[in-house]
Amino acid sequence: MKKIYLIDANSFIYRMFYGVPEMVTKKWEYVNAIFWIARFFLSQMKYENPDYLIFVKDAKWRNFRHDLDENYKATRDKMPDNLKTQMPIISDMVKKMWVPIIEIEWYEADDVIWTLADKYNWEIDIEVDVLTWDKDLYSLVSKNVCIYDTMKKKKFWIEDTVEKFWVTPDKIIDYLAIVWDKADNIPWIDWFWPKKAVTLLNKLWWIAKIYETLDEQNFDNLDEDVKKIYKWKSIEKLENSRENAFLSKKLATIELKVELPNFDLDLYKFTPEEYLTPEIKTLFRELEFNSLLWEESPELKKWDDLKLDVKIITNDDKLEKLFEKIIGQTQGTAPTKITLDTEITSLDIIKAKLVWISIFLDDDNIFYINRLHFWEKVSDENLKIFLNNLFNLDILIIWHNIKYDLEIIDLFLKSGNIANEEESEQLWLWI
Repeated sequence: MKKIYLIDANSFIYRMFYGVPEMVTKKWEYVNAIFWIARFFLSQMKYENPDYLIFVKDAKWRNFRHDLDENYKATRDKMPDNLKTQMPIISDMVKKMWVPIIEIEWYEADDVIWTLADKYNWEIDIEVDVLTWDKDLYSLVSKNVCIYDTMKKKKFWIEDTVEKFWVTPDKIIDYLAIVWDKADNIPWIDWFWPKKAVTLLNKLWWIAKIYETLDEQNFDNLDEDVKKIYKWKSIEKLENSRENAFLSKKLATIELKVELPNFDLDLYKFTPEEYLTPEIKTLFRELEFNSLLWEESPELKKWDDLKLDVKIITNDDKLEKLFEKIIGQTQGTAPTKITLDTEITSLDIIKAKLVWISIFLDDDNIFYINRLHFWEKVSDENLKIFLNNLFNLDILIIWHNIKYDLEIIDLFLKSGNIANEEESEQLWLWI
């Protein structure tokens, strides 16, 4: 099947901005959203290789929903300044990568995306992946249209949508109209939470049917779980929220008939070979995205090229001499810092076994303390003394993943003297 990727630009950019740590250039320009979108196109998209890629943006300023309700999206927070400064650069970068952009005046990206998805919904040889985090677009999920969460690498088909919302895709709009969409400031049926919405929609299907049932007052033929809702305060809430409920559905409903003048799918063919254009390379250098300029990166050195002499600590005598070197007894001056790392057998702290400890003083003094490998090794008793003494020194210890490693070492220091042979057998099984 051919694949069409429809990217909900604003949703995608916001997710990139909030989903990764802030990054700044030497000039203190914020670039985290720009970097991760560039990286997404150059790596993940290049790897997944869809046949067509369309970047869809919201129209600037107002859209037709503001005519229905002036308060539409009125409560949404303003775009952060450190994202606002990145938006023009993102648009410029996407254009320079030859990724086609669609922006239709008076409509949101959702409307354009749904129009395109509906256009190809019946093509049995096409899969449409919608890259978004907006809930309302789950309403277009079908046998060949899915919502694609690129961060989780998960595609939401019909059964996944039901698992997420407890209603089928064709009921998503009514569901959002009942329970309130905070992001878009869409009103709701007062005090009707998801559980009530799911119960009503799975039995009565639509908001119109919910109110038709209320008007008829014929509750005797209803299922017991629905009948429980049509009583007392709930009836009053339904009646008082009637206008809001139908307005909410209009606001949440996505327009399926957006005019797309001169649209030709062949103009949106995915062309990753055109991404790293001279203009893009210049932009990446200006933004200090050196890691994205692969062919210009210096050649990586192999281990043999480094010519490092790693000294393996295989007995207690060598361990004692290492400590003497650290405190400066053999060189006369104590090092101000060391780098320390551990190797363990599991990410589960309870199951993990401490295999070795690496210590780096400088390029000429790199040490590997063997605890569990099958060649000669240090004793647990002396390793505990070494670690306790090391942590009492007034030196800086540079450490990767320090929180986890400290928990492992703390458990090791508090443990009894477990025979290394027994743990070595477990290490062999793990390997």
